[in-house]
Amino acid sequence: MKVALITNGFFVNQKTEEIRELLAGAFLSKGVILTQVRNSELIAGNGFSELKDVDAVLFWDKDVLLARHLENEGRLVINSSSALQICDDKALSAVVMAKANLPMPKTILSPFTYANIGFTDLKFLDNVIAKLSFPIVIKETHGSFGQQVYLARDYDALVAIVQKIAPRPMIFQQYIECGNSDLRLQVVGDKVVAAVKRESKNGDFRANATLGGIMTAYTPTSEERDLAIAAAKAAHAEIAGVDILQGDKPYLCEVNANAHFKRLMDATGIDVADLIAKYVMSRA
Repeated sequence: MKVALITNGFFVNQKTEEIRELLAGAFLSKGVILTQVRNSELIAGNGFSELKDVDAVLFWDKDVLLARHLENEGRLVINSSSALQICDDKALSAVVMAKANLPMPKTILSPFTYANIGFTDLKFLDNVIAKLSFPIVIKETHGSFGQQVYLARDYDALVAIVQKIAPRPMIFQQYIECGNSDLRLQVVGDKVVAAVKRESKNGDFRANATLGGIMTAYTPTSEERDLAIAAAKAAHAEIAGVDILQGDKPYLCEVNANAHFKRLMDATGIDVADLIAKYVMSRA
């Protein structure tokens, strides 16, 4: 069997390389002929001769258009371009999840504006405040590791954050009190294969490990498992890290198509890379 593993050629650091090496090792240990290639090495329109005869492409990147070109050639791409597009755009994801009737914090999308204009009038924030009330979570629609997520506790803070982000698109969400913690459920296929609870120890409302959150192994409830699987399916993601907030009930936070799972593996002892490799091989 031949599999291609595609990663980003520009965003390269210790965390991204750990994941690439774990995935590559999992495939190679099973006798798979593996082609490792960066998206920067594949130019759409050239026929992708570098990927000749591969049975499946594990696409561990956010290059949606490259993934779509590969699909147009008839290749099996996991995750699909559709999944990458939905998961990488928090506004689009909110629309998709609302259509699937999945429980999320109340969400309002920022109105569209043009890059060279921005928001010339902030009256729309009155509606945001009326529907959500403070504190309000603001998220840039594109971002990772919790680094483009903000919390406004009053009007002045909200205006300052919006002016800082604009004209980039953003969403506004209801703040769910959950003790500065959340859950990460790893979905592979139609199963939750591992889960952790992430807790902030520095007072940050964001529990992301990159921001100092501590992960511990967690056994999700059936309701949390069902929500994670349903969210991954709604996003068309065959492999996903699904984040859930534990409020008065489970709330879907977001679905990640290229979730970093090294610390989750360390916390749970579950070889997620091996499970991903087995799944891709079963689909090829």
